[in-house]
Amino acid sequence: MMTTSRSETASLPAELAAIASGLGQDAGIAIEVGEGWAWDPSRRVLRVSAEDIAARGAAYCAGIVAHEVGHVLISRYLALPVAFPNLSAAMAVLNGIEDPRVEHWMGRRFPGARAWLIAGRGEAHVRPAIQSAFFAFVFGAAAEGERDFVPIHEPLPQGAAEALEQTRDARRRYRDCAPQPNLGVPDPGGTATRYVQEVHPRYRGAIWPPELREQAVRLSAWEALQIAEAEILPVVAELYLRDRERIARYLQRHPEAAAAARRHLAGGGGAMPGFGNFFGPGSESAGDDARALADALLGAAAQGRTHRPLTEGATAVGTPGRGRGHEPGSLHPRLRLPESELPYERARRQVAGQIDALVRHLESILRPRRRLGARAGYPSGHRLDLRRVMTYEADPRRWNELWMRPTIPDRREIAIGLLVDLSGSMSGSPARNALLGTVLLAETLERLGVDYAIDGFQDVLIPFVGFHERLDATVQARIASMPREASGNRPGGHNQASYNDDGPCLLEFAAKVQARSASERVVIAVSDGVPAGRRSGDEDLHRAVAQLRRPEADVRLIGLGLGPGTQHVRNFYPEHRADVPIRRLAAEIGAVIEQVLVGGAAA
Repeated sequence: MMTTSRSETASLPAELAAIASGLGQDAGIAIEVGEGWAWDPSRRVLRVSAEDIAARGAAYCAGIVAHEVGHVLISRYLALPVAFPNLSAAMAVLNGIEDPRVEHWMGRRFPGARAWLIAGRGEAHVRPAIQSAFFAFVFGAAAEGERDFVPIHEPLPQGAAEALEQTRDARRRYRDCAPQPNLGVPDPGGTATRYVQEVHPRYRGAIWPPELREQAVRLSAWEALQIAEAEILPVVAELYLRDRERIARYLQRHPEAAAAARRHLAGGGGAMPGFGNFFGPGSESAGDDARALADALLGAAAQGRTHRPLTEGATAVGTPGRGRGHEPGSLHPRLRLPESELPYERARRQVAGQIDALVRHLESILRPRRRLGARAGYPSGHRLDLRRVMTYEADPRRWNELWMRPTIPDRREIAIGLLVDLSGSMSGSPARNALLGTVLLAETLERLGVDYAIDGFQDVLIPFVGFHERLDATVQARIASMPREASGNRPGGHNQASYNDDGPCLLEFAAKVQARSASERVVIAVSDGVPAGRRSGDEDLHRAVAQLRRPEADVRLIGLGLGPGTQHVRNFYPEHRADVPIRRLAAEIGAVIEQVLVGGAAA
């Protein structure tokens, strides 16, 4: 599972190589050396910092690898709903209490990893000058987690020490709420029943229940989160709201600081320089605008003070852990992917759970069917082909073709085309959700090895992925620009968002699909409105659909009506899904993919 990159500046020392290989295989990830620590979710590769290998040694890096592998194996809180005033702040709290859970469990699964985990920690502290009770709690919880919940002695803002004391037992029970060290399932029937009833309806991106082992992992994460929601998050929420009010009062009294805060957020966020000065005294009531700005600042600071674990939905990690080489008390910021990859990765992260579940589900259905095949014509095998045996006496030269061997028949050769309306009515939320559906389709079909293409359309076709292309960084960036085409401001795009010539564009795109060498050809058309084209109207779409429904067209046509009030797709597409909620488009496209590959009608 271990690889290296062309840009590497060092190789893995022998000790770390053995550690990384074993842990990586356990989690299904690869390890490579390069500049800085980073996580590539598309390749499932953890990059180890060459600088840290040279400066800090193999044991330190092995501790970080073990920590992040633990997140891969059991952390699932990113995919579960959380009640808290600010989601980014909630993730900072949960990351702080999840780290001890991960390391405690990894020490049980791999007792030899305990020394590495300790070596990779460094030492966590709380800055004496910190003004935020909320962040003091986050840092304090991380520090206590590394010290087996021994109380810290650093001075804390008002309320933070009390909150740590009040939640200490709950944080310890959260740590201990984990799967079996061997990831076994002691009660398969009970686990499956509880998962379907309690977890599956709440698990973000879940379409089908996963394998039983993953059900047990998610169930334990849900049980731990229930402890957090009942006994930890409500206590920390009070600190958060108190901090937010203090900041809001300061911003309301200092308009110049509020203006600077808005400029900072518009520039990308993160912890704002001088943020500690915003926690001044005061008793006046803050207005809604100041409170909303304070909320945004706290959320941005929380994002800059924590890293996302390497788990489904994560995009990247910073140097993992707490207090490892940065200012005392800070949680390490996430390393950002190159700017060109950010939009696609952001979209992929939102549907990563659906992609994984859909691929596993389809493979579990298709693989048994492929294993049923047996092919004749071999000199040896598991059984004789009786028909050839009967002809053997007439033609002894065929002695080496009498046996049959089990074989995996070729999967049906399917070509799938996705055609997405990018007219102005799709701008905003519809286009963003169309992007999620597009990413889901592309990633799923790429991993399954199914031939596919993706075009948008306005008055003409707008190509995004050709049948001959792979899903590399260039194609990903192209897909990520789809929402901008619908808004009319895509750099180098067509940008004629006032038109949607469904009929002629559908025929032109279908011709591309029909030209593929395949046993089955499918076109999925996504739109949120009736045709309003520069060169066509309703009748042109009716004629196009009628033409493509003829047997000689040899193409299956499915229409998806995006958003409420799209019952009109019934009038155009006999096989359809209408009134698809915008937020459900990705899941609906996943269901259509399953129907196409496994069999059945779309409606």
